[in-house]
Amino acid sequence: MIIWLASYPKSGNTWLRLFLCSYLFLDSKTKSFSLDLIKNIPSFPNKKLFAAHGIKPKNFEDVAKSWLIIQKKINSNNKVNFLKTHHSYVTLNQYSFTNKENTIGAIHLVRDPRDVLISYSKHMNKTVDETLKLITANNHVGYLDDTNITGDIRGSWSLHYNTWKNFNLKEKIIIRYEDLINKPYENFHKIILYLNKLIKIKIDEKKIKRCIELTNFENLKKIENLNGFVEGNNKNVPFLILENMNNGKTVLIKKL
Repeated sequence: MIIWLASYPKSGNTWLRLFLCSYLFLDSKTKSFSLDLIKNIPSFPNKKLFAAHGIKPKNFEDVAKSWLIIQKKINSNNKVNFLKTHHSYVTLNQYSFTNKENTIGAIHLVRDPRDVLISYSKHMNKTVDETLKLITANNHVGYLDDTNITGDIRGSWSLHYNTWKNFNLKEKIIIRYEDLINKPYENFHKIILYLNKLIKIKIDEKKIKRCIELTNFENLKKIENLNGFVEGNNKNVPFLILENMNNGKTVLIKKL
């Protein structure tokens, strides 16, 4: 069954994935850390997952038709499968993005949309005005890796937030990015407690603290500068950036 790590772009999903990968897949005594660990929690949808299951979508309808088919195939391993997504929890025609038959839980990561605006504009290399149009448009989409095929429906920030908030799932948790920044131990601990309810993982307080150290932004920044990052899409803009909170408020006030 799938546990979703769902968020709007530039809301801390990569940081959360790296923390969970270090907690779930590293020995507690490990001192080194590689950004490649993130491959243990792939994004969905992505071209490699489709190809691995013999599906080559030619258009977005092909992608949508395959959402539940791929998820069912992923779940055929009879394990818990973590997947990251920027997709809104929506239905295209009769095709639902996911359902309770394939999903056991969801960690919904939420960030102040004003700060998302600033971070996303840097990531997309667009102006704040251009990016504002994107994050307020319900038809905002992402693409399937390096293709020109639409891969996911991101929608506006509010559409994304409300669709996941209203997903009628018994076990779901909402985490604020700002809380992860201000109180990392308390909130990462909360996430591990939540996962323990679903999959009975060991709650190791020392390991939680160690994984927070391994994935702090200064350490991640050093590793990215040295080795690069597989998910970076702009060589001139670091992917892993700790944005100051309230940047968006400042910029919007200046624009007003």
